[in-house]
Amino acid sequence: MTYSVLMSVYKNDDPDFLKIALESIYDYQTRKPDEVVVVWDGPLKETLYNVLIAFQKGREDVIKYYPQEVNRGLGEALRIGSELCTGDYILRMDSDDISDSKRFEKQITFVEAHPEIDAVGADIAEFDSDPTKEKMRTRVCPAKHEEIMKMCKRRNPMNHVTVCIKKASLLKAGGYQTLLLLEDYLLWINMIVAECKLANINESLVYVRVGNGFDGKRGSKERIVGWSKLQDIMLKYGMINHFDAMMNKFYIRAFVNTPTNIKRRLYQIILRK
Repeated sequence: MTYSVLMSVYKNDDPDFLKIALESIYDYQTRKPDEVVVVWDGPLKETLYNVLIAFQKGREDVIKYYPQEVNRGLGEALRIGSELCTGDYILRMDSDDISDSKRFEKQITFVEAHPEIDAVGADIAEFDSDPTKEKMRTRVCPAKHEEIMKMCKRRNPMNHVTVCIKKASLLKAGGYQTLLLLEDYLLWINMIVAECKLANINESLVYVRVGNGFDGKRGSKERIVGWSKLQDIMLKYGMINHFDAMMNKFYIRAFVNTPTNIKRRLYQIILRK
């Protein structure tokens, strides 16, 4: 089996964070991927170009770039990139996070031991600026498919940046679709409906940067629109009932309108370990 890494880069990404992210998925991995696919989501700043070109130099057969003329958004960029990946499995990565050096080794060992699993994620450890100097907070996801299905009715059951997914299963479920800030959640729903099997490794395999506008993404007004659409989709598929949909919409509205400092505290106390 072969393995591709999929990443999207956007003009507002930080070049220093991008360099660290790229190094973490290739230079420092104990099991290197067979391919790294990076979609340039529209024109980039020169500083980002410089990082990308330097990283690719001498390994153009493995590190592959696909520039887009205009910004298409994350969902469309990932759809394009996933179709271009040649690996049997696709490992997701974001442009400002850090993969643990044994991430790919552990996930590849898992999927090879459990061929019935269509996508496996992992826990994440969140940090503000330096993961080596901070006490990180952990977002733990349920390990087994049945638990993932149950959590999916209320919250996102997988950490998108950690997933290793069968390309064939991804396409079977309809691939990546655009739903602002919630493309991953929609994908898990579609995979469950397509009778794909999901799992999580209860170990932090990606270190996620939360001091980079992350709280704003969690609490944006756009999330209300996307969340409402998700409820309607789950209702249509019979995953939840009308009362569940109504309550989920109420909770997200209340959360989005909560002041940022209180929101962050809630994450630290209730939703993280």
